[in-house]
Amino acid sequence: MEPRKIFKSGKGSYILTLPKDWVLKNGLKDGDYLYLDYSGEKIIILPKETGKKTSFLDLNDLSFDRVLRRIVAHYLANYDVIRVKVNNEEQRRALAFASDLLIGMEVMEDTGDEMELMAHLDPSKINLNEMVERISKVALSMLSDFIKLSSEKFDRKIASSIAFREGEVDRLYLLILRLAGDQRFFRSFVRHVERISDHVENMTEAMLKLGKCYKEFSALKEVYEVLKQSLMAFMKIDIEIAEEVLDKIADLKKEFAKLQEELLKYPKEEMIYLKTIFDSTIRILAYSSDIAEATIDRSIAEAYLQTKRIE
Repeated sequence: MEPRKIFKSGKGSYILTLPKDWVLKNGLKDGDYLYLDYSGEKIIILPKETGKKTSFLDLNDLSFDRVLRRIVAHYLANYDVIRVKVNNEEQRRALAFASDLLIGMEVMEDTGDEMELMAHLDPSKINLNEMVERISKVALSMLSDFIKLSSEKFDRKIASSIAFREGEVDRLYLLILRLAGDQRFFRSFVRHVERISDHVENMTEAMLKLGKCYKEFSALKEVYEVLKQSLMAFMKIDIEIAEEVLDKIADLKKEFAKLQEELLKYPKEEMIYLKTIFDSTIRILAYSSDIAEATIDRSIAEAYLQTKRIE
């Protein structure tokens, strides 16, 4: 790292000299413009404009939720800079929440009636497959801990941890949608994973109402294994594992019909929450099945594209 001295110029400016070899390498000369991208303690100097995708929004009288939906939509549409005319504090809170929810998105400027949000993301430095693996691990850990919570040890700290991770899944979900673009298999996959995490959170909320363990829920360990295999099949594009998952799910559906009968022995006030858990479990199995089927479709589609490339 090379130190350079700052010189004062006039009343309101400072001058920093540039390395001669960098100037020559980038084909620059006296009188050319440079472009600065800065936040916090860092300044990035660019020899040419980056061509950031920019949008301006006037939020008018939009509510918190509507503002959030607009910002998320722009994020997913790969906008880099969003300038927003803010009309009230509710909208300001929505923008602050959006910057927390969206990975890489930061509030860069707030002038009172306008705010600027900027996405600091370089797709070339983010591996989509690694993000898919990461969201899969988080969702799996949520289900694993729910099984402990519901059948082994009821602990509100575990429940809080599950709820926190559901928020992490949401953030990764939106990042992957942005990165995936029109890659339909990745988009479909991550939607299934996000819905699975939602169901685990719903199950956790029901357990908090019940406040105790049920030995019957140890059967969910088989659901965990099926989900784990379906996620692995997709990441490895492995048809054999996907087919095994589909066969196991067909058998598990019969077993869970028996589990539903066992839960009927509990008092009616407990049955409402037990049914919530049971129904969400069935949905997780369905999403696992969808992921396995998507793996088979993806494998065939990619094999076809490979054939076309060879031709």
